[in-house]
Amino acid sequence: MQFAMRVGVIGLAAASVLAARGFAPAQKVATVDQGLAGPEALSYDAATDRYLVSNRTGSGVAGRSGYITRIRAADGVVDSLHFIQGGRDGVVLKAPMGSRVKGDTLWVVDVDALRGFSVRTGAPLATIDLSSTSPLFINDVALGPDDDFYVTDTGIRIGADGKMTHPGPDRILHIARDRSVSVALSTPALHSPDGIDWDAPHHRLILAPFGGPKIQTWTPAAPAPVDLAPGAGQFDGIEIERGGMILITSWGDSSVDVLQGDHLVRQFTTSMAPADVSMDVRRHRVGIVSLVANRFELWTLAH
Repeated sequence: MQFAMRVGVIGLAAASVLAARGFAPAQKVATVDQGLAGPEALSYDAATDRYLVSNRTGSGVAGRSGYITRIRAADGVVDSLHFIQGGRDGVVLKAPMGSRVKGDTLWVVDVDALRGFSVRTGAPLATIDLSSTSPLFINDVALGPDDDFYVTDTGIRIGADGKMTHPGPDRILHIARDRSVSVALSTPALHSPDGIDWDAPHHRLILAPFGGPKIQTWTPAAPAPVDLAPGAGQFDGIEIERGGMILITSWGDSSVDVLQGDHLVRQFTTSMAPADVSMDVRRHRVGIVSLVANRFELWTLAH
């Protein structure tokens, strides 16, 4: 309760400042708080005008069936709770995590694999086995510039009791154009890497570490990441838009921020710990999910 009240006060103060300067503050326009089970990530697909939400449903042990929920971007209403369901119609989906849309394919990281599904029908299209790297907790995926992928391995383990430990190692995996899999970087300096996305203008990756106090960058083949922008820590989701806007979420202060140069600019705070973010550029809206609150929220950004 104290945390919720603190966020509310911060939100009201920010709204007052924006109003005084002639800006419309960020506004929540819709909430989904029924039916979701461990929503860890989401991706907006412009072609179908839908948000695709990854539901882990639990610890991700073998035999557990995760699912993808489809939500209408126009009004934030669930259009298909189990759009893609593990164990149904030949689908293997254990505990889906980070995702990206490329063309007509939704790519989702899932325990020990990267899986591709049709954004229109939900049919399985491809599976890339990552087990050769012995992944501990693969978390998010970025689309590389060469028909390749980068995947974060956060180095954590979640026990049957739900408790989290961090035995490491902290790594970034690489899936090449020929679908060969390798460890691109392994170092404690990654600080439990979570969110990841490709920054095309600078030919680098932007990293949102859950265990570190700063947003990082990493250029492929470099020996270590570089600290870039300090923040509240416990970073999670990251998405880089075509126009260059870089959105980042933080559990540390329940915020959604924009990375500008080497600093973070607050867009809004929410009463839940936001796990991931994805933007509908046309409407200037973002969807966010909370693994802890089992909730999806749709927000219009300040303008």
